[in-house]
Amino acid sequence: MGGERDRDGGGRSTNSREVLFRRTYDWSATAASTAIVAALATLEAVDPTEFSDVFGATLYDFVEPEALDALADSEGGVTLSFPVDDYRVRIDGEELTISRQ
Repeated sequence: MGGERDRDGGGRSTNSREVLFRRTYDWSATAASTAIVAALATLEAVDPTEFSDVFGATLYDFVEPEALDALADSEGGVTLSFPVDDYRVRIDGEELTISRQ
């Protein structure tokens, strides 16, 4: 994906949870909703197009993707967190982390 930069999540935790995925993005180049679906699909070892099959829902059932994309791409940066099944998704500025609930 264009606009992403790898960062090692190596054993560190966010809010006492084990971080399973951590990556820094340029949200003007990568939509947050797209990055989240791709990351969760990677964790589940499936293609992103299978998201709804694996989770029994679309991302829209957890968060409004267009609003999420707009918030992530806002100039001041944003910090937000929400659950997706057994995962906790967190955006903090340019960083996306996913941990177990």
